[in-house]
Order: sequence, then structure tokens, then C-alpha cells
Amino acid sequence: MFKIKQIIKMLFQHLIFPIVYRVNCFRKVDDKLVILADAHHDACPPHLYVIKRELDKTDYNIVEMYMDISKHGFIKSINFMLDFMKIYPTARAVIICDNFLPASSCKKRNNTKLIQLWHGCGAFKKFGYDAVDDIPKGYIGNVYKNYDLVTVSGLACIKPFESAMGINKPGVVRAVGVSSTDQLFDEEYLRYCKDRFRYEHPDAVGHKVVLWAPSFRGNAGVQSGTEIIPGEDKIDAIDKEKFYVVKSFHPHMKRKTQGNMTTRELLVSADILITDYSSVFFEGLILHKDICFFATDYEEYTKERGYYVNYKELPGLIVTDDKDLTTILENGNFEEIRYNTKQFFDDFMSMCDGKSTERVLNYVKNGY
Repeated sequence: MFKIKQIIKMLFQHLIFPIVYRVNCFRKVDDKLVILADAHHDACPPHLYVIKRELDKTDYNIVEMYMDISKHGFIKSINFMLDFMKIYPTARAVIICDNFLPASSCKKRNNTKLIQLWHGCGAFKKFGYDAVDDIPKGYIGNVYKNYDLVTVSGLACIKPFESAMGINKPGVVRAVGVSSTDQLFDEEYLRYCKDRFRYEHPDAVGHKVVLWAPSFRGNAGVQSGTEIIPGEDKIDAIDKEKFYVVKSFHPHMKRKTQGNMTTRELLVSADILITDYSSVFFEGLILHKDICFFATDYEEYTKERGYYVNYKELPGLIVTDDKDLTTILENGNFEEIRYNTKQFFDDFMSMCDGKSTERVLNYVKNGY
């Protein structure tokens, strides 16, 4: 069934969508039209929220097009994409934060700028065309075609993103920061997160808060999420008298996060972040959190996926076996690790300074 869906999807992407686009090219580009689009959410994605908020303060005409196509029927999803293709040729800019196939379905007008904000910081585990399972086998076409700007969080991220997205044109991938991280420099947002955490997790008072945020494993397009996560038994065994543990899962996983807060919102109140391969740790660096990389399937995952950095040199405690986490968290020299992370932060995160959205908007307005 998945292969059949892929064939139908490619048929629309390479034949139907381009025809609809060309038919609508008789219309002029509207210099004030900016489209925010996403095919993984039914409302504004968190990674588009900040730029939407700032665009709303301008005189641009903002058109929002969101649909989690995994939750809707084939006909509804196709109609959503066709609606996008009708308006796509008339936009000054289209801004996305994840794979959005309609935007890459045909050669676009030069006057329309396609901006990819992506949905994570840094460059950690391999993805896109560098990974085995990100792009389905047999898929024809470039998922990342037409990008004029791909924003990354630091200079060390440029080459990995160019490789993962198959981008050969210099200057497309640029270290201008990640728009959504501007929230982490907003005192009002930080207060909101802390107040909400106290409300949803009153039992956390008096404990060190540990946030466990494991990475998604698998292909989002197949809609399969891991129910049993390697090492979860060790997370469950952490001493509840000494630590308050909150679990937060990737949106593609079938598991539900405790409470209604996002991983980023939870991270604000966490003392320690435990993850395996999730790029959320880059946001933890902005907030100066103690980080533990806990991966009991390290050998297997490394062979199957791989990384852009040396896993054993990541800025945190590295645990790749079934050791007792309570003892590790109690005795880990987090202070020394934080002191030694400056170069890593400068390489991968230096452009996340609270002004990333300002730089992206400057590109929308002026093209540079």
C-alpha cells in the first residue's frame, strides 16, 4: 500500500501539480503575498509561529496553508495541495519548516522566494539524502528542490545541510539562525513556560526535573512509531525521591507526552535533559541545561543512521550502556562539561541569538 501511495504521489508531483502551476502563471506575482505552508500540522507549526507573529505586524498579506495530511483522506489532501499550487506562482515568498512536496514539484518563478526554516537546530544525526530511511527507495525527484534560502543555526551546519538536501548552489544554506529559537530569549515566554509547568506538574516542586526526550525512529511517511523505546526501563528506574522525570515524545510517535506541553516548553523548566539522538539538545545549550546522551542502541543506530559529529564528543554525559542513571545523574560533572562547550556552541549555534527572525524577514523584504 505504501508503494502505491508513493507512485500516486509522484504522479501528482511530476505531472498534475506542474500543470496547475503553469496554468496559474498568467497571474502576476503579488509583492505583498507571503504564504506559510506545512503538511504535518493542522494549525500553525511551532517552528513557524515566531515568524508568523512578526509578519502579522507588517503590511504583508499572509496566507496560511496547513494540513496534517497523515490524518486526512487522500482526496482532501490532494485538494489542499492543488489549492497551494494555484496560489504558489503569485507569492513573493513561501515559508516552510519541513518537507513540503508541492513547493518542490516544478521549476518555480524566480520572483517567488522559497524559504526553508527547518524544524531543528544544529547538524547531528544524518537526514535527507544522507540517511537510509528518510527518502523512500524508488522515489523520483528532489524533495528539497527550489529552495532560495535554508536557515541554519551556525556555520558548521552549512555543509551537512547542503549534503542532506542535495543543494549544490552556494549561498542557499546560510547561517542566519533558527527563527523559532527567538522564543528562548523572550523573558515573557520563559515565564509562561515555567508557570504552566508548575500548574501541570505540581509534584515536581522540591525535585530536580529530568526531561527525557527520545528521538523518533523510522520513516514518518510510513506512520510507524516506536512503542518500546530502547533504555526506557532505565528511565523508569530513576529514583523518584531524588528526581522528577517527565517524558516528551516526538510528534510522529504513537506515544503521548505527559501533559499538554511541547518539548521546548518543558525544556525551559528542566534541570537535566536526557536524549539519545534528538536535536533538541541544541536548544538545551541555549538555555544552559545539563545534558545526558543516553543511547543503549548506540552501536546499531550508528551503523544504520550515522552522524555529522562524533557522538562521543557531544557536549554532555555520554551513556551507551545499561548503567544506573540515578548514580550517573547524581555524580556527573555537568559543570565542567558546560565550561567546555563554548567551541561546540560557537560552531553550531552562534547565530541563534534572539534575532534570527529579524534576519529572515530582511531576506523576505530585501532578498539578502
